[in-house]
Amino acid sequence: MLTHFEVQNFKQFKETLVFDLSANRYEFNPECVENGVVKKGLIYGPNGCGKSNLGLAIFDLIAHLTDNQCNPMYYNNYLNAESKQDISKFKFKFKFDKDYIEYNYSKKSSDLILHESLKINDNEVVIYNRGKLDVYLKGAETLNTDLSGSKLSALKYIKRNSVLDNRNKNNKLFNMFFDFVNRMLYFKSLDKNDYMGYEKGGCSITEDILKKNHLKEFESFLNEAGIECKLKAIQNNGKDEIAFAFGDKYILFSEVASTGTKTLCLFYFWLQRLQESNEVSFVFIDEFDAFYHYKLATLIVNKLNKITSQVILTTHNTAIMTNDLLRPDCYFIMKNNQIKPLYTFTNKEFRIAHNIEKMYRAGAFDD
Repeated sequence: MLTHFEVQNFKQFKETLVFDLSANRYEFNPECVENGVVKKGLIYGPNGCGKSNLGLAIFDLIAHLTDNQCNPMYYNNYLNAESKQDISKFKFKFKFDKDYIEYNYSKKSSDLILHESLKINDNEVVIYNRGKLDVYLKGAETLNTDLSGSKLSALKYIKRNSVLDNRNKNNKLFNMFFDFVNRMLYFKSLDKNDYMGYEKGGCSITEDILKKNHLKEFESFLNEAGIECKLKAIQNNGKDEIAFAFGDKYILFSEVASTGTKTLCLFYFWLQRLQESNEVSFVFIDEFDAFYHYKLATLIVNKLNKITSQVILTTHNTAIMTNDLLRPDCYFIMKNNQIKPLYTFTNKEFRIAHNIEKMYRAGAFDD
C-alpha cells in the first residue's frame, strides 16, 4: 500500500507537501487500517486548497511507468508558476507486508524525467540521473546504462528489457511495485467516464454493465441508493442499452436519468472492478459525493469499506465525518499547503462516541 507521498513545485504546491498515511492510534473501525497504514481515508478542505491537484500529483507516475489511461490535459501548467525552480520533485513510499519501497523522481515537464531512484528496504537498486543508469537487480546486469536522449522512464526501461526472476527477493518486490502501480485508479464523480490508470481506452458505461451481465445487480444498487426503478435491456439502433421499465413502456436510461443517477452509474461501473478481488490496488475518487445526498454518501463509503483496495476520497460533506464510518486518523484536513490527520489538530483524546462533525463545525480543529 501507499504509505507516504511528497511533492514539490507541481502546480499549486510550490513548497513540499507531505501526505503521511501511517496510522495506529485507535482500536475501533480496524478495517480502515491495514498493517499500520490508512486503507480508507477522506480528505476535507476548502475550495482551491489542492485536493484535486493532490490526486493528480499522486497519479503523475501513471504516465511514465505504465501504458494505462492518462489525460495529458490534466498536466498542463505542470510546474508551479511562482517558483524559480525548473524541476518538480516526487517521493512515494510503499509497504508490502514487512518490506518497504521508496521511489523518487524529478521532472522538468510532464514527459521529461531528469532523475529516478528506487530503494528496496533502504538499499538503492536503481539510480538514474540525466541519462546515466545504475541498476542493481539480478537479471538486469547486461542492460545498456546509457539512456542519453531517451524520455523513457529508467524503471520502465528495466521492466521492459530484462527478465527479473521472482525467486530473488528484490526482483519480486520490484515486480510487486509495478503491479501495484499498474492497478491504481483515479476518477471523478461525473456522468462521463473520465479516469486515469488501471486500464486503457473508453467504453460505454451502460454497455459494460450489460456485457458483465450485471443489470440486476445494478438495479438492486440503484434501489438500495433510494432510486426505485426497474431496468431492462432493450435493443436500440442495433445496440443493447439499459432502459427504465414503466409497465409495458421503456425509456432509455441515458435520456431520463438525472445527473445524480448518472454519477451512480459511473460509480457502479468502477465498483464492479473494485469488488473483484485484487483488481484495483489504490483508488482516488475526487469529489466522490458531489451529487449525493448525505445518506447516499454514507452508503457509498460503507460499500468502499468492504473492498480490498486502498481508497482515498475527497469531499466537502461533513455529515459523513463520523466515527461510525472511519476514525480520526483516517480523516484528513488539507489547508495552507499541508495535509494532516484530524487528530493532530487537537490534544483531545478521541473516543468512538465523540461527535467529530460537531467538533469540526465548531472550529475545534482550527489552528
